[in-house]
Amino acid sequence: MMTRVCQFLILLLLWAGTGVAQTPSRVVLVRDPEALTGWHVDAARARAMVRAGLQQLTGQTNETLAWQQFVTPTDVVGLKVSTLAAPLQVTHQAVLDAIAAGLRQAGVPASNIVVFDRDPGKLADADYRAEGFRMESVIGGTGWDSEASLDSPLVGKLIWGDLEFGRAEPLSTLSHLPKLLTRTLTKLINVPVLQEQAATGLAGCLYNLSLGLADNTRRFEQVGQRGDPAIAQLANLAAVRTKLVLNICDALIVGYAGGPGFKPQYSWPYGGLYFSRDAVAADVIGLEVIEAKRRETHLAPIGERASHLLTAVRLGLGQTNATLVEVTR
Repeated sequence: MMTRVCQFLILLLLWAGTGVAQTPSRVVLVRDPEALTGWHVDAARARAMVRAGLQQLTGQTNETLAWQQFVTPTDVVGLKVSTLAAPLQVTHQAVLDAIAAGLRQAGVPASNIVVFDRDPGKLADADYRAEGFRMESVIGGTGWDSEASLDSPLVGKLIWGDLEFGRAEPLSTLSHLPKLLTRTLTKLINVPVLQEQAATGLAGCLYNLSLGLADNTRRFEQVGQRGDPAIAQLANLAAVRTKLVLNICDALIVGYAGGPGFKPQYSWPYGGLYFSRDAVAADVIGLEVIEAKRRETHLAPIGERASHLLTAVRLGLGQTNATLVEVTR
């Protein structure tokens, strides 16, 4: 009997129209069951996983050559992490260290590798060691760009950290991008975690590039809102779309329920990393993994909440037609 998630994915394909006839987007999954001991990630194994994923994705037998398909020594490369559920469910330090090591090997100096997220408090909670890269927060740090925003008819109440907070009018229809992205970075590598999200179904690659990147985004996750079409519209802004070169989704520990916060009882030591140029394809594959785990644990499906994937396909941000290549170490 066809599952509801399969039905939803077929709907995605039909809605995408010409997506079925396109060359499938490539998504590489690298899994290592020994990469985790409890919640601890083995740094050496994470390094090997990143190397294997990049080489498999690019077809290169040399890691340096693989990275050179994405960056040059003159690039300023941003690694957009997820610290939404800090301190326990964040992009892992070992993954960042492995990516930064590969970038340096490809000639990018450590000073040009920037790990960043919106909230300085969340970054502090994640307890990252900035060795081999530098760290920046948007709020209280590099700031928001008043000239790069999405204007949505949905009104949001401004809070501390939003660009327009403190003005006489406490409401706004604007969500702004970070100055770091619009004015400094030349390449963007998206490094989210894979987790269920109560409002949007999935907090993965597209979510990290949109509601996890801009300000004044709480309005898109309020009661009755599923982040659609805002997730796709934010990810489609020029500074995001033109600078994004790679998605590496941290699925070492998958949050398959109770998101976006960390819930130990719903956290699965999956031991995986996903690699793709296509954020939509990576999210569709990630959604399948979460849905399978939810079926196994007798939880309701979430795919119907992830309608932003349909909008992302319509905007040309990626496709649902994906070839999954699995590498087990």
